[in-house]
Amino acid sequence: MSFNELNWVEFLKKKAKRPKSVFAGIGDDCAVIRNRGKYYLVSSDLFIENVHFKLKDISFINIGMRAASRALSDIAACAGKPKFIIISAGIPSYVTSRQMKEIMKGIEETASKCCTSVIGGDTSRSDKLFLDVWVTGEAKRPILRKTAKTGDYIFVTGKLGKLAFNKPFMPRLKKSFYLAKNFKVNAMIDVSDGFIVDLYRILKESGRGAVIFKDMIPVTRGESDLYRGEDYELIFTVDKNEPKIELLKKKFYWAGYIKERRFGYYSKEGNFKKRVKLKGYFHF
Repeated sequence: MSFNELNWVEFLKKKAKRPKSVFAGIGDDCAVIRNRGKYYLVSSDLFIENVHFKLKDISFINIGMRAASRALSDIAACAGKPKFIIISAGIPSYVTSRQMKEIMKGIEETASKCCTSVIGGDTSRSDKLFLDVWVTGEAKRPILRKTAKTGDYIFVTGKLGKLAFNKPFMPRLKKSFYLAKNFKVNAMIDVSDGFIVDLYRILKESGRGAVIFKDMIPVTRGESDLYRGEDYELIFTVDKNEPKIELLKKKFYWAGYIKERRFGYYSKEGNFKKRVKLKGYFHF
């Protein structure tokens, strides 16, 4: 087995033992723990200098904002409400205390806008700057990657490619709450590594195929936007019997259908259909 990010996740899923209280574990946006009829969400996200950002391209306050928003986006992907943030930092000698305070200001501003709080963490000396952000949340009905159904409509919440890598953004918490409350959403994921590979993650977990309509997927600059990461819009699938499907088509972007696994993963442009090439942002 080649060593890449997708295969590493599959390896961990096979090796890790999952207690009965864990409703969803490795392979989803959040771990979901079920206790006495309630669902609790836990997720973490690394934000590493020269991997996810370069200091010359981003302000320190924006480092904090993006680090918090990236982690909170996982809560949005599961239709949850965030509760707490725990953040650990590796701090190199060239980052000053004033700059670290700017990072914390960005984290706290984002936490406040998302109605959550920073409650702890850790620090260490490091060769480069990195932040390890943990988030917790709750959900009445967590929406996972593994529950897409054949015939589902595929949607994306916003235009792809419009978000610059060094700019702050707000996780789509309000949109996910609206979708979970009002429609028969079967599966959901946030676009962190690119539309193509993140939709594939839904297909992989759900054991399904898909056809996407390339000319209907909203992009800013062109086809490359289907493969770039860091968009943080939501891909979601909606039951084929959803009575308000036309309303969803007006509010969001309809991108295709979920198919049986044997169909495969195809894109359609006009009368031409071709197999999707699995590309996106991979850490290794």
